[in-house]
Amino acid sequence: MVSRSATDIGAGLLKPHDHALVAVNLYAGNQYWFSARRYGTGKKIAVSVYDESGKQMTTESYNNGEKAAAGFSPANSGQYFVSVDLLEGEEGSFCLVYSYK
Repeated sequence: MVSRSATDIGAGLLKPHDHALVAVNLYAGNQYWFSARRYGTGKKIAVSVYDESGKQMTTESYNNGEKAAAGFSPANSGQYFVSVDLLEGEEGSFCLVYSYK
């Protein structure tokens, strides 16, 4: 049996062409998925992961309009940043959760 955990790490309001940024501590050897859901009249969001220097990490991506996710396995433990971006649509709320194993 594989142990997994999920945690709500962010919620708030997204404005057009804006993003929400959440700092997270990640550990090498774990696999993480950051999943976001947009509520309201938003049409398209994206989830991205950045290292502490601001470099965008290569992730597995899922995008389906108001739902998006990014999967990432860090090579090094440390602080990373998860960005939820409103690419299209009007202001509205979102929820961001992560899961890991």
